[in-house]
Amino acid sequence: MASNVLKLRRPDQLAEPAEMLESVSIRGKPDVLDAAIAFDRIARNRGMRITMWHDISSQEPMVDADGQALNSRVFGCDAQDGALWEDYDKALRSQLIRACRVESEPFWVNRDGFRTRWQNEFLAEIDLEDFEARSLVKAAIVVPLHLPFGQIAAVVFTSLDQSREDLSGEFAQYGQMLSDLARRFVAGYVNAMRANPYLPTENVLTNREIQCLRWAAFGKTDFEISMILECSHATVRYHIKRTCDKLGAVNRAQSIFRACQLGYIGAVN
Repeated sequence: MASNVLKLRRPDQLAEPAEMLESVSIRGKPDVLDAAIAFDRIARNRGMRITMWHDISSQEPMVDADGQALNSRVFGCDAQDGALWEDYDKALRSQLIRACRVESEPFWVNRDGFRTRWQNEFLAEIDLEDFEARSLVKAAIVVPLHLPFGQIAAVVFTSLDQSREDLSGEFAQYGQMLSDLARRFVAGYVNAMRANPYLPTENVLTNREIQCLRWAAFGKTDFEISMILECSHATVRYHIKRTCDKLGAVNRAQSIFRACQLGYIGAVN
């Protein structure tokens, strides 16, 4: 299914006040509920409804300071909306969630295709057969959010008129604004609600350590890496051990994972 490339209006053309961004800003747990209510009001005033996940790799719901789920308490999600995440296998097959793994810019989608700022060949490979049954919407504006440590969030906007299948007008008029608001809200939420930093702060790797990890990520053994880098087997083992210590990892696999989270190693093809 080919993607259609669209051009979004600039934020200054939308002439939306800065107070809107401030209203959805979260600086601590007590701010979550008020920020969510403000975000919901902004969306509904434009005929849209929100569903969001702060981490598409987790079934943990977004909650306020009292532990109440935001999607149901604030955003008015019904049983059908919640069903997508209650069945995690089904959620993984949703075209909306799959698209967020390969696209970082806002887009809108229905059964006829993805509409994006620019062509994305990965989106074109996503099968949209049974779109409504698998994604539980007729059409949606989706804002993928690629956050620190490799975390991916998804904010989905659907029309209050659930029969709507064409959101091109809403995307053109509100797409950039909704994206800015979603990023501000979710980034604040994740920062406020993260229980414990799971990566150490002293994690600056040397160029040689990165080289060793990168080749290890490609499946090379220590001996093979030593031949590639023209150094001793012991030297490679030393550098990989050092990365484990710096990243708080228990083995090379976890070192590679955490190095990827921090951007030391790019995608391994």
